[in-house]
Amino acid sequence: MVARWVGIGPTAAPQIASITIAATVVAATLVAATVVGIAAAGPWPPQGADPDATAKADLGPIATCLASGRDMVMAPRPACVPRGSGAAVAEKAGMPLGERDWSVVCATGDDPRRLPRDAVARLAGDPAVARAGIRIVGALFCDGLDLADLDLSAPLMLDRAVFAGPVDLHNLHLKGDLGLDNAVLLDTLRLDTVRIAGSVRLNRSFVRRLRVADTKVDGSWHQSTAIVFLDAHLVRLAVAGDLQLDRAAVSRLWVRAARVGGTLVLDESEARCAVRIEASTLGALTARDAGFGKVVTIGVGPLATRYPWWRHAIEGRPATHVQTMFRSAAIAAIAEAERRRVALPELPVEENALLRGCREETETLPDGPPRKVGIDGVVAPRRLALVVAETTIASGLCLGPIAWGTPRDGEVPDPYHPATVVGLDGTTIGGTLAVDLWGDDPAVQTVRPGEPAFGRVAALHVFAATGVTTSALALDFSDLDRPWAGRWDGLRFDRLREGRPHCSGDVAARPEAPRTPPQVAEVLRWLDRNQAPSTQPFVPFAAAFQAAGAAAEADELRIRRRSIEVCGRLARWLPLVAGLCPDGAGTAAAAEPSPEMSGGGHVRAGFGGVVSGAGDLIGTGFAAAMWALADHGLRPGKLVWWAMGALAAVWIVLRFGLGVVGFLPERRPAGGRLWPIGPLFLIDRLVPVHRVRREHDAVAGFFRRADAADAEESGDILETTLRGRKIVVRPVDEVTRHRIEIVLTILRVTGVVLAVFLVAALFSSGR
Repeated sequence: MVARWVGIGPTAAPQIASITIAATVVAATLVAATVVGIAAAGPWPPQGADPDATAKADLGPIATCLASGRDMVMAPRPACVPRGSGAAVAEKAGMPLGERDWSVVCATGDDPRRLPRDAVARLAGDPAVARAGIRIVGALFCDGLDLADLDLSAPLMLDRAVFAGPVDLHNLHLKGDLGLDNAVLLDTLRLDTVRIAGSVRLNRSFVRRLRVADTKVDGSWHQSTAIVFLDAHLVRLAVAGDLQLDRAAVSRLWVRAARVGGTLVLDESEARCAVRIEASTLGALTARDAGFGKVVTIGVGPLATRYPWWRHAIEGRPATHVQTMFRSAAIAAIAEAERRRVALPELPVEENALLRGCREETETLPDGPPRKVGIDGVVAPRRLALVVAETTIASGLCLGPIAWGTPRDGEVPDPYHPATVVGLDGTTIGGTLAVDLWGDDPAVQTVRPGEPAFGRVAALHVFAATGVTTSALALDFSDLDRPWAGRWDGLRFDRLREGRPHCSGDVAARPEAPRTPPQVAEVLRWLDRNQAPSTQPFVPFAAAFQAAGAAAEADELRIRRRSIEVCGRLARWLPLVAGLCPDGAGTAAAAEPSPEMSGGGHVRAGFGGVVSGAGDLIGTGFAAAMWALADHGLRPGKLVWWAMGALAAVWIVLRFGLGVVGFLPERRPAGGRLWPIGPLFLIDRLVPVHRVRREHDAVAGFFRRADAADAEESGDILETTLRGRKIVVRPVDEVTRHRIEIVLTILRVTGVVLAVFLVAALFSSGR
């Protein structure tokens, strides 16, 4: 029937048989080739097949490679290569920055680099692989990676890999290193209750969000030249060695209750919003050229849209690897999407004053409902902050130069620009606290001293230190001409050093050679930047000068401190005095009305209020007098100059004002020699408990020079000898004598007052 249908006669039957046999052979060959192709394709099934079933059957070649101690490189195609050579192969194949959109790659389902979420867990089940370690380079994990509850007895290296889904390392026990160098993690990397006997390597990696909790690392944590695009939370992390986050770009970094045996390195790191280290124990901390980027302003005025963004991480020459990552197609798309999100103008008006992109955000957990995430204390912040709080540092803390958040290099911030705060709160440092706020780059100084905007711009760069205890303090006093302000209180240190610190992990931990204290004038200018209503910082600075043998400089600081305190008390009674005080605005801000005073400076009604107010007024007056006469009792010798001034003033009044040239003591003949009004006479009148000559106290009369008119009008002219010269004198009249007695009484009262203050000054200096 077939022959009839195709129009072939019976005589063609042998030809049909030959064609049929040939077709059968060809079909068999095609089927065999298809089977061989499917087998060669390995664990990457065609679209629509069951990927898990096929992958489970085809991880054998990878296990065989790893068991032999070699590297399994997945790009451009799976290959088993000698250990250590896989990274170069994967880099040449463009892993992990060569793709434009990893979601498109994962959607195809047939990429040869792809591994399932549980691939590592299944490979670890092979005893030979477990002993040799897992080293897979350039893999693609579209569904992320699940390493929960695993116990691995050898290192785990997944360098140059791409993780499109979350990476969960919950309850992982690893007896070796964890390596994710040059990796791209497009979702959350979570380490929870992890124990790693070796080190963690995340160098040159991109992580969207990092969550570490209750994790112990016996080696070091290396995450240099890396990006954490959103939050990096390191909570209760114990690292025996160093925690290196240098040259990294993050949005928010939160280190809480961590224990780092070595150095926490933040050198050249850059945050968008905040860095907060609290309740931790560190071996050392260095933050050289660390800080923030730029604040982008869209619009003008207080309601303009402002959001912080990276500057050094994405700009500058030569280009760093962080810049290379930001410029790669896939990561650039992520950054641009975030930038557009935080720059949306449709937000409510009340949110415009906040720093966009630094508020609370929502995170969806794999096994729970969405929750709010963010750093405590910087939810919806109005300022950029780098804070070290309630932390103990064994050897040293090196701060600076600081990368302050600014609009653009060389641009003066507008009045609504957010402030940048670098703060130390309740921190104890066993070694040296070295502070260099600005460095020597002139390009970052937007205004100069004396310019109208200097004070306003200085208020946007704040260095705060409260409750800080350190062995030595090293300050760079060349920062005094830069726009910054300070808030310090509760400082304690033993030694003071001058000079720009050079921050690195080794230098911070290494003891420095002794240095001489700085100039006291520089210290006074530094302390004048303090905007906190406290004079406590003068105490440790003075003690440091005293310990270095510079007693005069120490007294200078103590005098300035007490002057500010007394001026503050005076300003409560006389507000206009505040502008004349040593620290000007700082004293005015601290000059709050006392409890005994109401508005306007009047004493409150009531007997108790009157007594208390009167006592405060008397005490303030005495303190002000002690300030003027003896520099708060710290310079008793200053009273000698006051006494000499009083003697000179009285002598001038008597000699030139009243014309007195001498006096005649009692029990002396009227025609005898006159006694001069000289230093001995005045000293006897000034010092009531001391008499050089008894004749100085009992005066019969005072005399003045007589002229020709006196000789004609009066007959009581007397020719006598004064200091070996004969002169003609006449007694003063009663009015003049009365005035002389008043002047001498004032001199005696002055002597009593000076004696009282001398005793008080000696008592004060003795304490």
